Parts: sequence; structure tokens; C-alpha cells
Amino acid sequence: MPNDKEHHIVERLAEESITEVLVGYRSYTLNIKRGLKEANEKCFGSADFDKGIISLEKDMDHETARETLVHELTHIVLELCGLGGHEETGIVPTHTNEEMTTLISRGWLMLINLNPKLFEIINEKIKII
Repeated sequence: MPNDKEHHIVERLAEESITEVLVGYRSYTLNIKRGLKEANEKCFGSADFDKGIISLEKDMDHETARETLVHELTHIVLELCGLGGHEETGIVPTHTNEEMTTLISRGWLMLINLNPKLFEIINEKIKII
């Protein structure tokens, strides 16, 4: 649970009315709630590519929430680069480190350019009230 004096990232998202993340071809809805579960197990976050939803657990400290949001955004970046899914299908060809770095950095830059306020909040330091 966040300290009462911390300016929590989840609170900042609500203050700025950030309820979606633009990814170019669609928007992902930000769903922040208590008691988040995936496959009946407690989790901090998830990204549903089919429904376009990023879910975050509300009861996390600031740094865990920040890391979890970036983690879920990274799943989206990888999906945008054709590197989504959990299984090896052989459909996606192997890439060199340089090719992967180029694809992923372009994906990140797209998200940053489309969502400047979101990334401003992600980069904020905790503010003590």
C-alpha cells in the first residue's frame, strides 16, 4: 500500500484523466482495480491484446506500479513488433540483436510520441505532500 504522503502513479493517472494508451492502430483502455487476478492468481498487471485492455492492480507501491505499467507496455511494444504470444510458432523469423533493438526502440518511440502525458507521469519522481 502506498504511504499516505506519496503521490502515487495510479493517483496521477486518475488526476490527469489518463484512461487509455494510444498504440497507433488502436487504443488500450487502462483498467485499474483492486484484487486483480489472472488465471485465478493474484497479479500486478496484464495486457489483453484482443480486448485492448491494460489492467493494473490498484494496491501497489509507487515503484512497483511504475515497473508494472512499463512491463505491460513492453508486452504491447513486442506485440506491435510481431513478437507477441507465449509459444514458439516458427512464424516469426529470428532476428539479430540489432534488428530486435531497432524494432523495439521504434515501438517505444511510437508509444512515447502518442502518449506524452502518460510518459511524463511515468518519469515523475514520488512527490511528498
